[in-house]
Amino acid sequence: MPDTTSPTVEFISIAKEFRHEYVVEKSRFITTVYPCSTEEDAQSFIARINKEFWDARHNCTAFALGPKQEQQRSSDNGEPSGTAGKPMLEVLKKTGITNVAVVVTRYFGGIKLGAGGLIRAYSHSVAETLRLAPKELHTTRIQLQAIIDYALYGTIERYLQDAQLHYEATFGEKIDLTILVPPIDIERIQKELQDMSHGAATCNVLDAIEVVLPLD
Repeated sequence: MPDTTSPTVEFISIAKEFRHEYVVEKSRFITTVYPCSTEEDAQSFIARINKEFWDARHNCTAFALGPKQEQQRSSDNGEPSGTAGKPMLEVLKKTGITNVAVVVTRYFGGIKLGAGGLIRAYSHSVAETLRLAPKELHTTRIQLQAIIDYALYGTIERYLQDAQLHYEATFGEKIDLTILVPPIDIERIQKELQDMSHGAATCNVLDAIEVVLPLD
């Protein structure tokens, strides 16, 4: 039986590359975020954006890698020291989103923003892009098998949907459900399925697996 007592290591990342533009005082701040798991991936992404926006005044960068953001880097790319890369990285740290690289491309609009204005603009650009980007949860789930009669399917399906538990159903003589359950909830879910089926459901705890779940 898998260990259901060990703490689950989980983190939130973005689901795919995403871009958002913010304009302040005629300066364009084009933020691109990218999911990555290694520094090599992050640097390759940064190089690609630098090539795409080769004519921009600045391509400032930040990335955080690892479940607890153990690896962090940032660059002001010619902006005054501490006005771009560091504020961008601070947004990543504040949100906790990891395994992500960010490039904010700035096209100067002719009006100087000052140090405070730059910090606010770069911070807002990253925060808003991360808010809008599709995100996903990387976590551990226990596979719980539940074999049930067809008569129980409607009731148990509603229960699983209300509990926001991901599952797959295989239809044969009976219905074979494979339910992904947080380790901390495994005993409770088993009991509730047994109670709901008046003991008719056959439940088996299978393996613990790493999963990626979409977040709304």
